[in-house]
Amino acid sequence: MKTSRYNILTILLTLFFMASCKEVRRSIDETLHPVPQKKQAPSNSNASSSSTVFSSSTVISSVSEEVSKSIFENAATLDSIQQALHDLPHLKGKKLFFMAGFYFYDYRGGMISIDLQDPDIPGNVDTYTYSNGAWEIQKPVKIAGNQHFPLEMLLMSLDEVKFSTAKKVYDIAVEKSKTMEGAETIQFVYFSQIKTVHVKEWYIMIQAARRNYRITFDVNGNLRGMN
Repeated sequence: MKTSRYNILTILLTLFFMASCKEVRRSIDETLHPVPQKKQAPSNSNASSSSTVFSSSTVISSVSEEVSKSIFENAATLDSIQQALHDLPHLKGKKLFFMAGFYFYDYRGGMISIDLQDPDIPGNVDTYTYSNGAWEIQKPVKIAGNQHFPLEMLLMSLDEVKFSTAKKVYDIAVEKSKTMEGAETIQFVYFSQIKTVHVKEWYIMIQAARRNYRITFDVNGNLRGMN
């Protein structure tokens, strides 16, 4: 019964991400069904004239100098990146809510993608990405015609989650992977939440030679289980 319920939650998470975040959908698909190919840096949407880029000198100085290191190298840096998001001119001093979840991609200093509700226009949600020491409003999230629940049921306060927890769950997962035959390098860390089924969790997917693993953690990064 417990296994069946967990499988249902996993399917709901996958379907929800497919409906709400194109970037997350692509990342999960690549994680679950990898295609051997040469890795390339995440594409920047700087070429789009509609994109807006914000940078933080504090974050740039602490991250750009360590671009070759893992984004999970330092918990304090992750918290400073989260604070830089809060400090963006149009978001500063306002309560922030994110939709569905967010993820970290560990490549060339790292990338973070999160869908935030516009605090001034509550009906709007936009995807923000962090890379190369800067936060960017990448694109609007389509909600009309793609929403099965009221928007407020899809949102969670960003104050309830700390980016630095990603390092904690990453470190635990790395240790777990050492016991798995042929385990691949961990590049993605996810956080997901769905109010309707009371899900709030960090999780990491690990591909190994014999099987693939899904490791889950609570909001504070405490290990919950592995299957």
